[in-house]
Amino acid sequence: MHSTILVNMHEFLAREWGMGRKWILAGVVWAMAMPAMADYATGLEEFQRGNYASALYEWRQEAEKGDAKSQFSMGLLYEQGLGTRKSLEDARKWYRLAADNDHVQAQARLGELYLTGELEGGGAKAAEWFEKAAGQGNALAQFQLGMLYLEGRGVVADPEKAAGWLEQAAEKGVIQAQNNIGSLYENGQGVEQDAAKAFEWYGKAARQGDIYAQNNLGAMYAKGKGVERNNAWAVFWFTMAAKGGNEVAVDNIPEVLDRLAIKQVAGSRVNIRRGAGTDYDVVAVLRRDDNVHVLGETEGWSQVYFELNDFPELGWVSSSLLK
Repeated sequence: MHSTILVNMHEFLAREWGMGRKWILAGVVWAMAMPAMADYATGLEEFQRGNYASALYEWRQEAEKGDAKSQFSMGLLYEQGLGTRKSLEDARKWYRLAADNDHVQAQARLGELYLTGELEGGGAKAAEWFEKAAGQGNALAQFQLGMLYLEGRGVVADPEKAAGWLEQAAEKGVIQAQNNIGSLYENGQGVEQDAAKAFEWYGKAARQGDIYAQNNLGAMYAKGKGVERNNAWAVFWFTMAAKGGNEVAVDNIPEVLDRLAIKQVAGSRVNIRRGAGTDYDVVAVLRRDDNVHVLGETEGWSQVYFELNDFPELGWVSSSLLK
């Protein structure tokens, strides 16, 4: 299981301001003349132009009047050192003001800073702010809070609360939460044991590229747990996890591999054809009489498992080239 995930600051800015992740971090100078009227929207326009000092000026006026969005934006600028000196203490001050005004992302950001140790207070302070943000429906705060309850970090361990928060985050699409709630359902931890639900949640995370969920899904297929046993799918998901860097999945492959049919390549290298989603350069290493394990066949193509430099690989070859 994962422990916690951290959100990149750029993701906060993208969610708050609808911006991409491309940043211009060159030095900035104060504008010669400031607009007579200050407001949040003007500050946003200045920020999007890269005029960070002007954005700081605009947002400060509104932040001091109690506008939560401007207070949160001030926190971001101080944390990043955009348009002003970098100051985590000033960032904390503005985040706290916004958070006290129920700004959910400010609450979540404070939780992150306490969780990582950038602010002193540890898991207890992190849990306090994540709880506020989670209660407002923030998916990442729900995930983090669920993991704190699962691990007993900063709070008394409570598997039922952990499962409740993780499932809410999972339903909102947090991939790591999907894998973790799948594990809780598989093991009956904090919820009634339900292999079918575990399989469902693992599948959602696996299809989005989570290598831990991919390994877990492969194990479900290998054991016939929550789904009918299918050795081909087991090898497929173990291999996908292995290619993503999951070393446990590499160790899981041999046991299941023996249950699959073995065929030999009948054609020469130049006759190998690639199927959808196959790296031709990888499949092209196959030679006549090489052994491959067949996972399945469709419309004249066979998906095969083989090893390249002792590492698991998948590919599609024409079924006519196998004997």
